[in-house]
Amino acid sequence: MKRVPTLKQLQYFLALTETEHFGQAAERCFVSQSAFSNAIRELETNLGAELVDRTNPSVTITATGQDVAVQARLVLRDVEDLVETARGPGEPLTGELRLGVIPTIAPFVLPRVLPRLRRKYPALELLLTEDQTDRIYERLMDGELYKIYRVYEKPLS
Repeated sequence: MKRVPTLKQLQYFLALTETEHFGQAAERCFVSQSAFSNAIRELETNLGAELVDRTNPSVTITATGQDVAVQARLVLRDVEDLVETARGPGEPLTGELRLGVIPTIAPFVLPRVLPRLRRKYPALELLLTEDQTDRIYERLMDGELYKIYRVYEKPLS
């Protein structure tokens, strides 16, 4: 039976992709550097792929590693959504919602919508990113922006 990555291994790997430093990533994950390195090595073994180029003095994430990082972010977000769904009160629009907004629309739409949204859905944690369309699209495709699954069907009043 093929071994699959653990959530902890995916979390460690994402920390490594963000810090590009084994020591800093291990610190961020509150583990020793040797335990951290072993987890990354085991992740590579489980996947049968080299995710990190260790030949340079600095950490370089391989092309496969970059692809795995995108999928790992999605997997971890899905797991967070699963936990939120199980724990949530079943209320519409609860939890975290990451949205991208372009600058030409944000100043006109957000001031009108956000106060009503906050009043009506106090359990919604809205994280906005204002950027150009192509960069927002890139972040969406990389799994950094996502939609919430519990959607309220009535318009805001």
